[in-house]
Amino acid sequence: MTRKDRVTLYAQIGLILASFAIIGGVIAEPLLRPLWSPQLTVAQR
Repeated sequence: MTRKDRVTLYAQIGLILASFAIIGGVIAEPLLRPLWSPQLTVAQR
């Protein structure tokens, strides 16, 4: 396997992993939003 083939393979694997991460983030964001930003109530007199 030449260096160019190896770089191409790693680039393809990286793009696949990045796409899965983006899709997972889009799906998980609405589910995890309540955990990241809890509701705060400010009482005012």
